[in-house]
Amino acid sequence: MSVKFKKFPKFIEAFNKAVDDTDNKLSDGQINWSFVDADLCLSGWDVLFGDEYMSVFNKTVEDFLLNDAGEKLEVLKRDYLGQ
Repeated sequence: MSVKFKKFPKFIEAFNKAVDDTDNKLSDGQINWSFVDADLCLSGWDVLFGDEYMSVFNKTVEDFLLNDAGEKLEVLKRDYLGQ
């Protein structure tokens, strides 16, 4: 799963890496967004974006979740509805 946010490709690369890190997943496989945020801050993204960091982070999470939901819907349509 990856997010395509053309304006900040290096940030998205770091975001996707943090999302895919097994250390950032809960026991049920859900993403621990606090850990993803922490990884990005440890990499200096909060300093780079300054006051805009949380806005960029939250928008990227929203885009990720929408993309993930869209992919799951396509699987359901294909595998269960034969579309």
